[in-house]
Amino acid sequence: MTNASAPIELAPPDHTYLHLDAKGRPMHWAMLLELEAAGERLTLDAIRDRVAERIGLFDIFRVGIAEGRWRPPRVVLTDRPDLTRHLTGGDFTDQADLRRQLATLMETPLPRPEPLWHITLLTPRGDGAQRILLRVHHALSDGIAGAAFAALLADGTADDLSEFERFATSPRFRTPPVEPEVLKESKAAFNDQWAAGRTGRGWPKLTKNGRREVATTGISTRELRRAAKKHDATVQEFVLAAVGRTLSTIPPGAPAQTLRVTLPVTNDPEFRHTGNAVIVTPLNLLGNEPDLGRQIERCRSELATIERRRPELTSAAPDGGPALPWPVQRVIAHAAMAHMSPDIHIGINPGFSRIRAVLGRRIAELTPLSPLAGYSFSVTSLILGNRTSFGVVTDPAALPAGYAATFVENFDRVLREAAPSA
Repeated sequence: MTNASAPIELAPPDHTYLHLDAKGRPMHWAMLLELEAAGERLTLDAIRDRVAERIGLFDIFRVGIAEGRWRPPRVVLTDRPDLTRHLTGGDFTDQADLRRQLATLMETPLPRPEPLWHITLLTPRGDGAQRILLRVHHALSDGIAGAAFAALLADGTADDLSEFERFATSPRFRTPPVEPEVLKESKAAFNDQWAAGRTGRGWPKLTKNGRREVATTGISTRELRRAAKKHDATVQEFVLAAVGRTLSTIPPGAPAQTLRVTLPVTNDPEFRHTGNAVIVTPLNLLGNEPDLGRQIERCRSELATIERRRPELTSAAPDGGPALPWPVQRVIAHAAMAHMSPDIHIGINPGFSRIRAVLGRRIAELTPLSPLAGYSFSVTSLILGNRTSFGVVTDPAALPAGYAATFVENFDRVLREAAPSA
């Protein structure tokens, strides 16, 4: 049953992901949970029972959006979501088959106007660990506020689950006013970054094919921090540089001198919002530099410029802007993305949840996966406790077949080589 009344009103930052959404380019992010292999396996019925208990905790779990592509969006609240549709299951034969199924889910739009999330339980046919894939439309939540959706599954008492409330019940984020001089400097910085990344390009562009490839990997957070410290770098500098070095050693075609990166940063330093507070800043990565030290130097310089001049404010969706027709807003959003013309996306995200089990099964790994919003390659990391994970999504029509898995294999080698000797 669907109720036409809306518990929330979407804000301009949320609209961005409705404008960019298309059937061939769905704008949902995902979180892949790998469960500990020991013990009895979860059943789909048990997960549905857990979600049925939790669905009433927060209105955001029952929010869907009607229209929102060429017609203005209408937020609806579903009284009783059909959990047989929102929680499905399947099996997989091996890691390659698992990756193929994850890719299919990443390229499959979430149905509207049903609640804009979906859970899939994936079980190996032989021995091995089960996976749960949670998908959430980006218009509903960014990755930080998306922590609220952990309450659908996570073990814990009412007090334990209260840690998710700030991501589910706080006001939806609206871009605060920016002082004119700050905005002027931000626009100048954005233009400088854009001009600096204009030459030496060559990364393949995102196609309209709609297909996706997925690969994942991870490392202990301790080892990641030790590797960064060994190279006198912050974790952020080191991860960016390691990605740059990896892509430089396995270019998908002729090496590009420059890789134009969209790097997400939050516009909410308090981390107390629902909706979307994340905006992207341009960063020019070296695309043909296999030396990790020189990659780190470039990343340090780029990050210092970003911190000082804040070019990301240029792309922040303003609150209370001109009331343009919805189709015009959509055209403007696509034009802005085309102007930015990113090559790749690199996300580096902190994790918040202290709860690490689902129905008594410990979560061994949590890996984020991002939509392809104007770029053909994305790597997103999650630093959560003692593990840091990396989820890679690519457009196989733009990049060589198997490029996501090739990147992960080589990225693992770069991380191992950078780590201190035992």
